Amino acid sequence: MALKKVSHSHTSAETPEALFRDIKNKQSKGLLSHQADILRKYCQPENLNLSDIALQLPTGSGKTVVGLLIGEWRRSHFNEKVVYLCPTIQLVNQVVEQSLTIFGIKANAFTGERAKYAPAIKAEYTNAETIAVTTYSGLFNTNTFFNNADIIILDDAHAAENYIAKYWSLSIDKRKHSTLFKALVSAMHDIVPDAHYSRLISTSPDLGDIQYVEKIPTPFLHEILGEITEILDIHIKDIRELQYSWSVLRDHLFSCHIYSSYNSILIRPVLPPTRTHQPFSNPKQRIYMSATLGEGGELERLAGTEEIVRLPVPDGWDQQGIGRRFFFFPERSLNEEDALNLAIDMTKETPRTLIIVPNKITADQLQTQISTTTGYQIFKTGELEKSKQHFISEEKAVAIVANRYDGIDLGGDECRLLIVKGLQKAINLQEKFLLTRMPASILFNDRVLTRIVQAVGRCTRSDNDYSAVVVLGSELNDFLLDPKKRKFLHPEIQAEIEYGNQQSKDIQASEFIDNLQIFLKHKEEWNEAEKDIIDLRDKLKQSQLPGIEKLQASVAHEVRYQNALWSGNFKQAVEECRSVLSSLSEDDVKGYRAFWYYLAGSAAWIAAQRGSASMEGLARDFFRHAASTTNGVSWLYQLSSLNLEENNENQADKLRLTCVIEGLESQFLKDGNVNTKKFEAKVKAILDNLQRVKDTPEDPKAFEKGHEKLGCLLGYKAGNSNGDADPDPWWIAHDDFCIVFEDHSTNNPGNSLGANKVRQAASHPNWVKQNISTLRKESEIIPVVITPCKSISNGAKPHTQDLCYWNQQDFQTWAENAITVVRELKRSFPGEASLEWRKRAMQAYQDNALDPASLAKKLRNHKLADLPIK
Repeated sequence: MALKKVSHSHTSAETPEALFRDIKNKQSKGLLSHQADILRKYCQPENLNLSDIALQLPTGSGKTVVGLLIGEWRRSHFNEKVVYLCPTIQLVNQVVEQSLTIFGIKANAFTGERAKYAPAIKAEYTNAETIAVTTYSGLFNTNTFFNNADIIILDDAHAAENYIAKYWSLSIDKRKHSTLFKALVSAMHDIVPDAHYSRLISTSPDLGDIQYVEKIPTPFLHEILGEITEILDIHIKDIRELQYSWSVLRDHLFSCHIYSSYNSILIRPVLPPTRTHQPFSNPKQRIYMSATLGEGGELERLAGTEEIVRLPVPDGWDQQGIGRRFFFFPERSLNEEDALNLAIDMTKETPRTLIIVPNKITADQLQTQISTTTGYQIFKTGELEKSKQHFISEEKAVAIVANRYDGIDLGGDECRLLIVKGLQKAINLQEKFLLTRMPASILFNDRVLTRIVQAVGRCTRSDNDYSAVVVLGSELNDFLLDPKKRKFLHPEIQAEIEYGNQQSKDIQASEFIDNLQIFLKHKEEWNEAEKDIIDLRDKLKQSQLPGIEKLQASVAHEVRYQNALWSGNFKQAVEECRSVLSSLSEDDVKGYRAFWYYLAGSAAWIAAQRGSASMEGLARDFFRHAASTTNGVSWLYQLSSLNLEENNENQADKLRLTCVIEGLESQFLKDGNVNTKKFEAKVKAILDNLQRVKDTPEDPKAFEKGHEKLGCLLGYKAGNSNGDADPDPWWIAHDDFCIVFEDHSTNNPGNSLGANKVRQAASHPNWVKQNISTLRKESEIIPVVITPCKSISNGAKPHTQDLCYWNQQDFQTWAENAITVVRELKRSFPGEASLEWRKRAMQAYQDNALDPASLAKKLRNHKLADLPIK
């Protein structure tokens, strides 16, 4: 057999640029100036050997070739093993294909199970002969092939958080893992609020139940840690997809947090302790590439890294963007239903449409509606993640992807219409908890902006790309149309949004279609619009998000805290928390600061339970600071039982009011801020019904309906029942306070209130105890009769004990005032959870006697027994 010639992969090229010139079998004509600039910056001596470095290049500016060139140069020049990470299999295959056919760089795709990797490509990687391209999951697993890489390149690094965190996350799905879910819920019974336990076991949840997230405070979780471990040990033996995550978390469960919702339970640490995963921590260098690297330490948090040096954005990219988008805001002129129908009609104007929605439920609903209306073929997320070829070969196709803002690139004629419905600010339970329950939205401002930028850029992948973007849903409309929020976006996107906003005002559905057709033709008629957008852009600047410097200053200590806690070094964890708290000063980061007081208390509490008795007092002190830092966070009041100095009655009043304000906030978020039509329609229906004090065949129980909806509008958890002797509406605050009503009407207010009606009202507290499982057994229940009558019958007197009286006309006046207060609060609502707004809302409720404590006092001062007998 003839001897083979030995190949030499070492290159004499001194820079990636020189290497690119040496590659002759490439289709690419040459590097663009900004690509060359960033390669030169990377090759500067102070950057070349950094352990963590980030490169920011806008979408469509050619970051893939920059990453591949750096990887190929390091592989061939330094004989290093290089792994290139992508979010999805489809992108892995796309990068490998582009690498070879366009740039002349050989790369191998590693997807699927490790056991099925071809021996030849394994050997080529091991010998540093080619770049290995794989998914994030290909590196972040317990049996990765890539355990000795020298260089890791993280493409779409902004999207890495969920892929990386998944390795340290145990997600129990109520449907898929029902037995395990039920076992964990049972174990949590005594340490979660009764209302939440009822929510978890409910068979008929409402939308609020589904969206609600609870977190078990660490001191309570510590009591059942052993039981949780045993449950997971037993059940996960039969659930293969959870076994690897559990093997990572099991011995470090004390450093994790448990979040629960109606649909799932999540167990994870606050940050991924990536330094404990050697395939990620051992390489000489990690290179993060993204169109949006973010500020305020966002990249460091998602990668679990203390410091990542960022190379500056190429000159000019801070003002000019890639491609052109024409934004449509149908809900500026149409109601939600008509806007959705218009969007579906728009899909008929182009061969292919991409639709991004926040969740699977919405995706399924749209699939049914679109396929019925258009007959187009529907593609789902999984199909596009593997390959987009089938989709882009169809002439009548709609792709619907849920909760994905990255990893799907459809440039050129592949797709010209993008519909984005809804804004998913949080993509896991931890994010949702921090956003809605703390609230610490300042931490996610940058992340939300990144997701929006990524979402609207799915179909503009190069400088001459163009796509229409249809925006649906009140929350996303509120965000994009609010100049105070929009100013943090790139000037190009700001200008595109403002232009689309102006074009969407006060027009008919047919005019939206006309404008879409003009844009899709992209001819002379569109050129004037192009000039208008550029003119707008040149007058705009991108503002810096609030609190960015503080968040950046704290992130290294946050990462050190997580690493210390994971390894059981509680004393160091507490000290790192102190450093975090020193960085997070002033009101703009108040919610996030409260969370870190809680984390500091938790670390100290665990230390105390493990023998450091002196830490217990410190833990209580941290918990007290957490609660006092943030008026308006109901979750932190759960820790009041650990603080013996608190006045229990005052604490209960605060907690109840906070829950009501959180409910009010949820109502506002549901209605949206783009316009007040939905809110005003709701108010009108309430006021109209409250005036209809007599039942009619056309609308029986109109008053009760208005009464119930008023409670919901105010933020109470309100309900009603249809049984003959059942209560009329009830209003609940937290899980220990309920006002239960008997609504009475009569044609003659001069008549006295009879015994039957009073007896019925007197039975309502028992009915509530037996039928409303969300309330604790020891709840405060106040029965109230609303009636125009001003006297009671002699037979009614014995049954009036504990019954409160509210004159019907007085109630109507109170309701009108309450709605006025709510309307004023809506005007100042910022569109997201805000501690400052909650504080103002709580004060407004107390000033106007809308809070549970004031209502209870008012009602108890008016006893039914005090009415004259007639």
